[in-house]
Amino acid sequence: MRASFKDVVLVDAGDAFGGRSESEKRKAEVVLRSMGIMGYDAFCVGESEVEFGTEFLLDAARETKVPLVGANLVYHKTRKTVVQPYVITKRAKVKVGIVGLLDDVLIMPEAEGESDSLVVLDPIETAKKLIPSLKKKVDVVVVLAHMGFAKCTKLANEVPEIDVLVSGHNPGVSMEARKEGNALLMMSGTKGQYVGRLVLKLSGKKGIASFDGTLVSLDGRIRESKLVNAVIQEYNNQEKKLTEERMRQEQEATLSRAGDDRYLGQETCRRCHDGVYEKVATMGHARAYEGLKTKNNEGLAECLVCHTTGYGEPSGFGGSSSVDLKNVQCESCHGMGSKHKRDGSYKRVSEQKCLVCHTKERSPSFNYKTYLKKISH
Repeated sequence: MRASFKDVVLVDAGDAFGGRSESEKRKAEVVLRSMGIMGYDAFCVGESEVEFGTEFLLDAARETKVPLVGANLVYHKTRKTVVQPYVITKRAKVKVGIVGLLDDVLIMPEAEGESDSLVVLDPIETAKKLIPSLKKKVDVVVVLAHMGFAKCTKLANEVPEIDVLVSGHNPGVSMEARKEGNALLMMSGTKGQYVGRLVLKLSGKKGIASFDGTLVSLDGRIRESKLVNAVIQEYNNQEKKLTEERMRQEQEATLSRAGDDRYLGQETCRRCHDGVYEKVATMGHARAYEGLKTKNNEGLAECLVCHTTGYGEPSGFGGSSSVDLKNVQCESCHGMGSKHKRDGSYKRVSEQKCLVCHTKERSPSFNYKTYLKKISH
């Protein structure tokens, strides 16, 4: 985008990371480091970003030089804002004020060890107090609105000084900029599938003379950043080592409690079902682990669950079993081989079994009946 336009302002309206585990915290650091490399001008804090605690968030943002905004996110006891209410950035002769606002229906998580809880004040009342005075200092007011469409519309209509709204909490997708009140509303979806591009032409005191707002699909046509890829690669390598060590420890700990029931591996199934084995070997499930290796993700526990057989179970991948359990093998869908019955019940695979991995986020087009036909054997 910077190759096409000289003066670019880069922002995010929140929910870029979150969770509770140490692995998710390390991933949060990767996201912020990547945002720092890309030169983000402002990032609105959402409820998921504070799940690790404000100390972690503020330290990580300070280290990566990512400006955090949130005008109505305050500490319960002191009523002081957790991050700065807004930032002002300048491109050529144009001053842009960027404000962060959260929906006050959000329940902010309480992180362990925090001395004070967080409260979200009424975003519209906060905007009415803050934005008119900010408008006098800048040429364009951008609000990073961590709220849904309905609240964004209400905000735009009640605070006419807002020029641009970027929706960031379950925002939905609008392929073009929408006009709401005096503001232009951008809704770029979730999961990093799109980036919103809003091109503004300004005309002195008239403000925005014209605009072109659309979504750009972040697909294979977008050139990857070597610097960001290096950060991701460093994270993947670290996670791989940690996963290997965890698997080694789990294998030692579970040898004594694996019991009689265990995963036997696809080669055992093949002895009686060679024709089925050969057919399944041509399907995507049989190459699931290779997909991880291609992206150097074979050390990520969150990926191994759905790209191996029985990961996390005593006799599953990485447990006490000595057989090769890479890929989505027979037992991923039909259950442990040691429990294999001869009454035909093993053939039945419920939709619930598929939905463990084929979630809306990972597999948005998943349809049980359609997908089942594809792997019928």
